[in-house]
Amino acid sequence: MQKSNAMKKFFIIIILLALLAIVMKITVPTPEKHKEVAKERLTEMVMDKLSDFDGAKEALEDCNIDLNILIKMGLTQLKMKDYFVCNAGFIKYDGEEYMVTLGMFNHVFVTTDYIDEVQEANEKLEELKKKFD
Repeated sequence: MQKSNAMKKFFIIIILLALLAIVMKITVPTPEKHKEVAKERLTEMVMDKLSDFDGAKEALEDCNIDLNILIKMGLTQLKMKDYFVCNAGFIKYDGEEYMVTLGMFNHVFVTTDYIDEVQEANEKLEELKKKFD
């Protein structure tokens, strides 16, 4: 009798895991959603950083630098990898590949590696600004 109950529990667990995998596969976000979320997050971070520097936005405009175009260009480099129950977006930067986004359950998460890289680039911008002030 105990063997029968153990087998029933085992099959229930297997069925639940299979259902979870099916739900995860059905709710994997599209590559477009990955790009949209990454663009929003990157734009937010850049604008926050630029607001720290007086005249930074105007300096970019004077140089005819459109941040939206730069961000879109960077995101065209986003390469998607499908892992059946989730997917991930990667960008190649400085010879290395970084996971930028992770998508599952119809939600896209921006990874911390991406944020760290952007923050490091922001710190370099800050150093350059100090040199020219």
